[in-house]
Amino acid sequence: MGKIKPLKSSPVFSNLSDKELALFSRIVSVEECSTDTVLLAENMKSESFYLIDEGEVLISIAGRNSEEGLTLVDGESFAEWALLGPRHLSVVSARVVEQTKLLVVKLSDFEKFMEEEPVIALKVQRELLKLVWDSVDELKDTIISDSD
Repeated sequence: MGKIKPLKSSPVFSNLSDKELALFSRIVSVEECSTDTVLLAENMKSESFYLIDEGEVLISIAGRNSEEGLTLVDGESFAEWALLGPRHLSVVSARVVEQTKLLVVKLSDFEKFMEEEPVIALKVQRELLKLVWDSVDELKDTIISDSD
């Protein structure tokens, strides 16, 4: 049950039934990370999706003050692209701000899961795409307002 509750409260997994969540949770690992742990670095291969169970992670972009960025907290996720398409290099960095407990899905595990449970995997990917598109819309609005 330790992984099910935070998964169920995430928009990415909220559309899964209890049975589907139980199946999916088999590929989810729990990681405890200390302050200043770098989870993603710019130009690093992004091969895991992260959901914050407890703690804070700072997402930042090169060329910006390292103390500035987007702070993510309990229930928020990042690195959605890792489960959506071809392997790519990250355009952001992610650093743990305070002791953090993460739920992690590795791409290799998700690919195997897609073969075993394609319907569940497709549901997850659709929700991940919604998150990505919402982020793109927000970024677009930010860029447009910054250029005014």
